[in-house]
Amino acid sequence: MESRKLRLALVGVGSNVYSMHNPALKLPTTQVVGAADINGAAADKAAAEWGCPAFTDFHAMLDSVEADAVVVMTPHYLHAQMAIDALNAGFHVLVEKPMALDVSEADAMIETAKKAGKLLAVNFQQRTRPEIIAARKLINEGYLGKIQHVDIKITWTRTALYYSMVDWRGTWWGEGGAVLMNQGPHELDLVCHLIGNPSRVFGWTRTTQHQIEAEDTIQAMVEWPSGALGSLHISTAEAGQPQRFEIIGTGGYLAISNGKLDFKRFDVPVDTFLRTSEKPFAAPKLVAEEVEIGTGGGDHQAIHQNFYDAIVNGAPLVAEGASGIYGLELANAINYSSHTGQPVEFPVERQAYAALLAKLQGK
Repeated sequence: MESRKLRLALVGVGSNVYSMHNPALKLPTTQVVGAADINGAAADKAAAEWGCPAFTDFHAMLDSVEADAVVVMTPHYLHAQMAIDALNAGFHVLVEKPMALDVSEADAMIETAKKAGKLLAVNFQQRTRPEIIAARKLINEGYLGKIQHVDIKITWTRTALYYSMVDWRGTWWGEGGAVLMNQGPHELDLVCHLIGNPSRVFGWTRTTQHQIEAEDTIQAMVEWPSGALGSLHISTAEAGQPQRFEIIGTGGYLAISNGKLDFKRFDVPVDTFLRTSEKPFAAPKLVAEEVEIGTGGGDHQAIHQNFYDAIVNGAPLVAEGASGIYGLELANAINYSSHTGQPVEFPVERQAYAALLAKLQGK
């Protein structure tokens, strides 16, 4: 395996998410060679920290630095074009979630990376959580049997102050939505990462408490090609309820929480039990199983280390653009369904969704 430093150019060093990337940028395999932000003070501060040039013009940085990759940490509406420009300039790209505002933009990013022969990675660090890795292994190895139902209830409580801190939050022009595009992307990505791409969704988006343009609460009913069904509920306007991420299959039950995995198998698979039981009101018994969960992961450092390994050593990306788009497509589908009052089939019709988003943005 080759051993060298990965030279990174950063854009968006004045953002909140920069502080989450910062520890990962201290990896011995990483060298920051440029820091850009429209806020000159933020750019100067980051540049002083890394001993690199500061820029207030993103394209000037692309033209000036000798880098291997660009890390995009700007507000959502800038992700797609900045990633495309960096890829066309010959850099690999690691982009924050969501990778774009709509799937047509994400398609363009993926196609650009392919033509440029560069890697496009999406910062879905939660895929590296040990309990997620263990859950995916259980599912892929068939321990849950045929997936029947997925139930997710996630609360990311946010106050009015949160939305007023920057002008692009909760707006159609800045985020392309609100909870679906800011707090929800990780859960939507994990749904697709664990269960696969849906085939149909019926969604409701509501603005229940916050004075924002877009939604603070969503509810969706999801169907997969296998026939599995799911219920998704995500909100920034609720509090006091535990998070829930549950998967039920003919082979058992799986509950995922931060750092924990609860797996119970049926003593007799449900499909077999239903056909063969001589008791009309019986059900198979659940038997708790010990599941080995690794350590570490689940943070930006894991993604940066993987990004390095992919570029330098040819390792597969944890979340490449081609799979990073799936959660975005689900978000777009939920929004489109809510605004049309109709179920949405996958793949999402790109032109139709782009037209809806443009209308919501007042274009």
